[in-house]
Amino acid sequence: MTDMMRNQLLHGYVLHQRAYRENSKLTQFLSLEFGRVDGVARQKLPQLYQPTLLYASGKTSLKSFSKAESAGAPHTLSGQSLFAGFYLNELLVRLLPLEEPMPELFAAYNAALLSLAECDTAQSIEPQLLPILRRFESILLTSLGYPVDFIQDAQQQPFVPEQCYRFELGHGFVVAEQGEQGSVLLLMNDPERAFSAPTLPMLTRVFRRVLAEQLGEQPLHSRALWRSSRG
Repeated sequence: MTDMMRNQLLHGYVLHQRAYRENSKLTQFLSLEFGRVDGVARQKLPQLYQPTLLYASGKTSLKSFSKAESAGAPHTLSGQSLFAGFYLNELLVRLLPLEEPMPELFAAYNAALLSLAECDTAQSIEPQLLPILRRFESILLTSLGYPVDFIQDAQQQPFVPEQCYRFELGHGFVVAEQGEQGSVLLLMNDPERAFSAPTLPMLTRVFRRVLAEQLGEQPLHSRALWRSSRG
């Protein structure tokens, strides 16, 4: 379901653009007010990762965008941070429903861009990127209605530190002979250690499976570009 908009002011970010008819661009926009909004822009829009203001009008799922202008300095991403930004944008374009406000996710995206822009490229960057990406994926899955329960197992029993668990889609963690350590799962309930080095391998495995189910068979272009850039 889409909303009728008449010169509705939107605050947000351009996620993706492609040519559409003569002198126009089909644009996916992440807004604070309405979540993802798709529209046609006939003017040049601010670059990716730059806070943007624009007006949207229309009563169909494809709005008309106008009067776009920057609302702040762009988040400058380079190297692997830039590919990480592509990844975030592709997830949002592929997974977000149209015109459903998700203010917590919007805040998480803004925070992720800030963190990516602050990554120190003079040092090993992957350890810096992984917590940013896993934290964003966690909020994205929760916003979409697919949260991963790190409080209790599939039988609604508290995790036992010495026990191993296997993650099953649609159910959660089940007791197993091999798998994720309960002691690691319990770290997710500690705000200071939830996205630290001990939890990141587990989060990567679990979130990748949940995201893959939602994304379907079409692979992520950003992930392929990232891999090719690393030789």
